[in-house]
Amino acid sequence: MSMAMIHLSIPIKDIRSTLIFYRDILGCTVTRQQEDRLDIDFYGHHLVAQLSEAEASHKSITIGRGNYPLRHFGVIVKPEVYERMLANLTVAKVDFAMAPDRIFIGTPREQTVFLVFDYSGNAVEVKGMPEPQQVFAEG
Repeated sequence: MSMAMIHLSIPIKDIRSTLIFYRDILGCTVTRQQEDRLDIDFYGHHLVAQLSEAEASHKSITIGRGNYPLRHFGVIVKPEVYERMLANLTVAKVDFAMAPDRIFIGTPREQTVFLVFDYSGNAVEVKGMPEPQQVFAEG
């Protein structure tokens, strides 16, 4: 299967806290920094964080167990990357919107998962799977 790169633009309230969250805590690479935006290599995908305090203050309805936000994005990574991100978030005392959990146990889609808000209020979900493409498996 050929995978394409996703491009996603998100609103942020300030550059500094966004750098801390995505670069320092999640371990992403910032590829370009301008006065009003950051281009981030979000695990092989193009994430653009654009300064807009008004947009960053959005509210979302909630879905699923644990009342996590409908509007969210994330990444599916190998377990060792998931654990490193989880450790960094814990050290940084970031609150979890959805606490770390293991779901779909005993199926090809078994995964560890958590959801956090970045410092601008964007919901970020991280899934850990030995074979990330299994997210598309039935069952």
